[in-house]
Order: sequence, then C-alpha cells, then structure tokens
Amino acid sequence: MLKDSGRCFACGKDNPQGLKLDVQKAPDGVKVDYVLPEHFAGWQGIAHGGIVATILDELLAWACTASGRNCVTAEMTVRYRKPVKTGQPLSGFGRVTSEKGRLLFTEARLLDESGTVVAEASGKMMRV
Repeated sequence: MLKDSGRCFACGKDNPQGLKLDVQKAPDGVKVDYVLPEHFAGWQGIAHGGIVATILDELLAWACTASGRNCVTAEMTVRYRKPVKTGQPLSGFGRVTSEKGRLLFTEARLLDESGTVVAEASGKMMRV
C-alpha cells in the first residue's frame, strides 16, 4: 500500500522545495494549471527539462489514481516540442488509454497559454 507523506516533490503540500502541483480530476482523466517559477529554469526563462518531465510523470500517475488504481512509473517517454517558459501559465492533462495485466498505458501533455502543446509523454504505469 502506498502512503502519502505530503512530501512528494511534485504534489506534496509539505515539501518547501517542491512544485506543489494541485492535480484535479477531469472528465477524461486529470488536469493541472501551473506557472513554473524561475528557480526551476535550466536556461534563463526556460524550464529545466527534468522539471517538465516531472510534471508529465505526475499527470501520468494521477491519471491512474483518479481511475482508482495506485501505480508507479515503469517506463516513460517524453517529447519536448517547444521550450517551456518559466513565469507563463501552463495547462496539463493526463489520462489512462488502456490496461494490460498490471500495466496501465497513459499519456499526458502540457500546453502553453495559447493552447500549443509544448511537451508530451506516454507511460507504462505498474499497479502496486
């Protein structure tokens, strides 16, 4: 059984260095709205790719949780389409697309304020 300590780097409200993402249920999965602070930049004004991947990974995991299954990431592929800017509104969406045995197949995407996909991921999530 997975226990929430409130310290998750991505969504934990008790982690002072974390992202504190507030992922919400959506009709076809989960969603999040977020503005990345400058201290998560790689280059000036551009989010570090690892932080972008973390947000996508969190959306994949929460999509599983929202569907009633606790999972951990078994495999994730990220595609960066455009630089993700810090200080700008982002919208993220995640969903479960299929299931086979203990694996859930998932996808997530991040959009900038104009609605352009800036990064996306697909994942295999393993039920625990």
